[in-house]
Amino acid sequence: MTKVSGDREERFKVRRSVWGSLLAQAGLVTLLVAIAPGRAQSQVRVGRDSSTRLARFGRDLVYGTVLGLAWGEVDQLRNDPPEWGKGFEGYRRRAASDVGEFLIQEGATEALAALLKRPLDYVPCHCRGIGNRLRWALAASVTDPMPNGSHPVAVPRIAGAYAGSFAQASWRPATSDRTRTALINGTVSLLIGAGINVFQELRR
Repeated sequence: MTKVSGDREERFKVRRSVWGSLLAQAGLVTLLVAIAPGRAQSQVRVGRDSSTRLARFGRDLVYGTVLGLAWGEVDQLRNDPPEWGKGFEGYRRRAASDVGEFLIQEGATEALAALLKRPLDYVPCHCRGIGNRLRWALAASVTDPMPNGSHPVAVPRIAGAYAGSFAQASWRPATSDRTRTALINGTVSLLIGAGINVFQELRR
């Protein structure tokens, strides 16, 4: 096999993996978001602006695309993974990979949130004291504060983080430990979420 044909085959595999995963996630999200309102009218609208879950998901798709394109540039500067080369073709692959990871992560998160009737936005603490507020913000990265006062494990958020990272690992070059990379990336995503929670809690 020549280098040119090998590159074409690699591009096809990446494109097929990304689009296959995205189509599967889109179908799942559409189905779950569509049936969730019938199961729980109180969860039809979410967020501070009372958007529907479907409208919220649409906005997040746009946000995820922009963010993925930006991260693609970061990966381009780092030449990660090096097998994808440099120039526009290298950036195109990295951008598609990063956009795909975010959209799958967000799709899985919001689909499960609709099915399990979980909130999507950070819920500020009504407590006082920096220590209490920090503990609340950090706990909210892996639990979901519910209106009834319970704090179940944030299955949508955790599952979404690792769904995105494992999906991305599946289409990256097989020259590294994909499982290890996926676990690290999923955990980093949760840690970033914890940092955002702390920022939102302390800025108010």
